[in-house]
Amino acid sequence: MMTIDCVVFAGGVPQTEDPLYAYTQGKPKALLDIAGKPMLQWVLDALTQASNIGRIIIVGFEANDSFASPKIAAYVPDQKALLANIIAGVDRLADIAPEALYLLACTADIPTITPEIVEGLVTHWESLRADTDADLYYHIVPRALMEARFPSSNRSYVHLVEGDFAGADIHIFAPHIAHTHQELWNALLSDRKNALKQAARLGGDFFLKLFMRRLSIAEMERRVPERWGLKVKAVPVEHAEVGMDVDKPFQLDICKQELARRKGQR
Repeated sequence: MMTIDCVVFAGGVPQTEDPLYAYTQGKPKALLDIAGKPMLQWVLDALTQASNIGRIIIVGFEANDSFASPKIAAYVPDQKALLANIIAGVDRLADIAPEALYLLACTADIPTITPEIVEGLVTHWESLRADTDADLYYHIVPRALMEARFPSSNRSYVHLVEGDFAGADIHIFAPHIAHTHQELWNALLSDRKNALKQAARLGGDFFLKLFMRRLSIAEMERRVPERWGLKVKAVPVEHAEVGMDVDKPFQLDICKQELARRKGQR
């Protein structure tokens, strides 16, 4: 079994206008207590126990911030901007493992993921690579699955021909793309909660098809490399946990209830 290294993005301190500020009070969101341990530690536990995850880079904390995992290879301080954090994490991994052709990128705010879910994603990616050698494998969660698993999660969805999908918070990509088209990445990241704004960057007809719900996954995968020079594979997943991120207090409550329930079952 091959392993893949992972970069965990844990930067970000909610400001006074953020709905989570009342819970964080000037501290990083990744430190939010959930069922007795920091949110980031739940994510690290899943990655650590996943047999096909190799080294872990944590972006957003200093080396003296101690989290429990024998797989942690390095800490990278918060760069105060999402793209800067991505580039810093990718560069640190390149220092440690210059031979790495791909990495798994994961945010620190999806604490309900499990080792089995992570292993399944990586195993599925290995099978996809046999037919599709993409630069970015972008995981998406079907709406029916998301709402069945977490009915009150209130996620936003992109409406495609194949159905409605939410973006996941774990993806696999080739490290070199972090340094290409940085102006474009900044624009897309700033619009990451608005699919229509992102679609407009691919052209008016692309925007119109998405708006009218006539855009398919196949056309999206074809148009992205034509416009941006990046080969992208959209990958529907079978586990809503990869999209159950904590951005609002009610989403924090959902994760607290879920993880307290798991602890009670042990």
